[in-house]
Amino acid sequence: MIIGIDVDGVLADFNDRFIRRVISVTGKHLFPSLPFDIPCWDYPQYYGYTKAEVETVLADIHNDHSFWYALRPYEGVTEALQTLGGWHFRGDDIYFITSRQGVRVKQQTEEWLKGASWTALRAPTVLIVESHSKGEVARALNLDYFIDDKWENCCDVGMESSSTKVYLQDRPWNRNRDIIIGGFVKARVNSFAEFLEEVHSAH
Repeated sequence: MIIGIDVDGVLADFNDRFIRRVISVTGKHLFPSLPFDIPCWDYPQYYGYTKAEVETVLADIHNDHSFWYALRPYEGVTEALQTLGGWHFRGDDIYFITSRQGVRVKQQTEEWLKGASWTALRAPTVLIVESHSKGEVARALNLDYFIDDKWENCCDVGMESSSTKVYLQDRPWNRNRDIIIGGFVKARVNSFAEFLEEVHSAH
């Protein structure tokens, strides 16, 4: 099998630290009381932050040598990554495909994956790509399966790589996209572990 996996929003909770960084860098707390369900992709602007403020926060993150490494894995991800490590050991090709940016971003992501899997993934293959090019990457890698939390990325992969079975990771910010399930997206899954179960059952 050849499997492609997005990182943030699927494995790692980017938003928890990002929200706190937005508040810290801008000096403003315009969000609802924490924690809250994120309503859409560009939610800082939805709550009143300007595009320039968000870009300043992202620049701050991109200059941080440990931001990506310090993200919290979602519940159940550690155990699921251990399962995935076994698949990798038996010969399946696993690619972690992310559009993260910043200093040492590939190394930070590799170290995060090793830590989050309790070293079950000893040498994870991390690909840093533009978000809009994930479809081209999926086609080039001939992916059998792919999972992402961003609907647009799922559509891109589904259109560019028709043989790839695409799964949407359920998150509050993509729940207005239910109408598309069964089109470019094979299924919406509640967790990364559920995605692995779907893949396993197909083999």
